[in-house]
Amino acid sequence: MYQIAICDDESRILNDIYTKVRTCFEEQEIQAEYFCTEDSKVMMEYLRTKPVDVLFLDIDMPYFSGMDIAAYLNENKLQTILVFVTSQEALVYKTFAYRPFGFIRKTYMDEELDELAERIKKELNDRKQDLIISKGQEVIRILIQDIFYIEAEGNYLNIYTLNDTIRIRETMTNMENELGGKGFIRCHKGYLINAEYMGKLRSTEIDLQCDGVSKSVPVGRSYEKEVRRKIMEFIRT
Repeated sequence: MYQIAICDDESRILNDIYTKVRTCFEEQEIQAEYFCTEDSKVMMEYLRTKPVDVLFLDIDMPYFSGMDIAAYLNENKLQTILVFVTSQEALVYKTFAYRPFGFIRKTYMDEELDELAERIKKELNDRKQDLIISKGQEVIRILIQDIFYIEAEGNYLNIYTLNDTIRIRETMTNMENELGGKGFIRCHKGYLINAEYMGKLRSTEIDLQCDGVSKSVPVGRSYEKEVRRKIMEFIRT
């Protein structure tokens, strides 16, 4: 489920953007949750605490302008797809430094949104190999191919990547759902492994290997049959 945010300081226009974006995205079969606000301060705070996949943003707003918010995205290296929505075409040229994904002119929204939605869908599909997580006030993007395995520890998960270990407060069930269909296998109530790095499978353990690093993780009795089935699916793909 993608996270879409929309900010415009005029409520009528905000509602119009939301309605048209939602309709267009549903036609493109983009499943999403939406957050809309007229207040740029509220939007800035939302971006500080929540990962956002696509942001539709007015340029000319009180307190934080669209360019202020775009600068925040760039400074924090957030990979949010940024679309400026404006009625002042002269301002578009001033936004190029923030590398927006696209522009929509409010008076031509119906014509321009369809083409842009197709581009956004392709970009989102290309990004499916990323895992976006929240750690406190920090939003972290991890390449899925870099995840070695994930281990549960109490109310926390330890995400072991090829270069680092990231600890977050999350459930294994939620993480398994997030990574569903992306080459991960639940082999134990406390372990989720990247099938890319599987080695030898035994009845109670499975070996993981990558770049000379090896790790054996347990295979739960109730998971063994499903693990073998998923391994065969992975081999055939």
